[in-house]
Amino acid sequence: MQALDQYFQFAGVTLLLVQLVLIVRDAWDVRPARFGALLVISLINIVGADVSSAASIPGWLQYGLSALAMNSAIFIWWFALSLFDDEFRLRRLEWAVAIVWLVLGVFNFNDFMLHLPLSAPWAAYARLAMALGIVAHIVYRALAGRQTDLIEGRRRVRVLFAFAIAALFLVDLGSELAFGWHEEPLWFSTIEHGLFFAVILWGCFWLFRLDKHALMFDPVVESAETARQALSPKEQLLHQKLIGVVETEKAFLEPELSISALASRIGAPEHQLRALINKAMGHRNFRAFLNGYRMAEAKAALADPQKAALPILTIAMDAGFASLSSFNRAFKESVRQTPTAFRQAALGGNWPPQN
Repeated sequence: MQALDQYFQFAGVTLLLVQLVLIVRDAWDVRPARFGALLVISLINIVGADVSSAASIPGWLQYGLSALAMNSAIFIWWFALSLFDDEFRLRRLEWAVAIVWLVLGVFNFNDFMLHLPLSAPWAAYARLAMALGIVAHIVYRALAGRQTDLIEGRRRVRVLFAFAIAALFLVDLGSELAFGWHEEPLWFSTIEHGLFFAVILWGCFWLFRLDKHALMFDPVVESAETARQALSPKEQLLHQKLIGVVETEKAFLEPELSISALASRIGAPEHQLRALINKAMGHRNFRAFLNGYRMAEAKAALADPQKAALPILTIAMDAGFASLSSFNRAFKESVRQTPTAFRQAALGGNWPPQN
């Protein structure tokens, strides 16, 4: 049993090191890969903590890995958000949660670094509550965005990722509640490390294509024109229907328009519509597809002298946006300036003061 436990640990650490090398070599310019590298390094100590002495790891390296392992939950969180949200950036909330997590970890320095009894149980339980919230948020974000995700590979991984994260957390939580923080019996340790190894192995099957596009769930991108020319006659007819509903009937002006509702209006299954919007029109997300039309509508209104006195809120709602905040955020990401600044530049001296 002990030999099997050590095998799972050594094999898991080895595969993590291979993943780290490939990430650095092939995909460092991809945002999820950089968060993934931090996660991999932090997991090395968690997976192989019990065999570090047998591997003759220097003390300074062991302490460094332990320090990163203290923050593995944060790295898992960041990695998951970057993986499923193309627009993810580290903002104040993510940094604030990370700082609180790190401060609480300082109170249990001996526990994480020296594997001694808890120095501050209250901090450990506070981190446990935070970890529960982080895992719940990961599962929610992974599953909630599945409906509007246009990348089929990423839609499938969302479910597997959410299940794997929840399962590993429950196993770890169960061991801490049942056996204490460092008193796991050998049989349970073997099962736990075996589960870690299974998840790491799944990650290898997912990533070992030596192609950074694996992390983007996307093949080599063709031009939209080339993709449209490759459509079958049935797909071309579906594309014409889609253009008619969206551009002629202006379905994008409906704030609550869903991909299922749009599929019903053009008489096509959802999976065919997702593939068409993704491959033939170059969009990775249904919201981004709609916002492209909505943004053009809003920009035209902002640049129209006859609508110069119209409030920006009215323009945003008329263009199909559900709220002013979502419009401002989308506008700044697309145009790199605020709607007010865009209107002022477009209208020049014809721009009246806004109340």
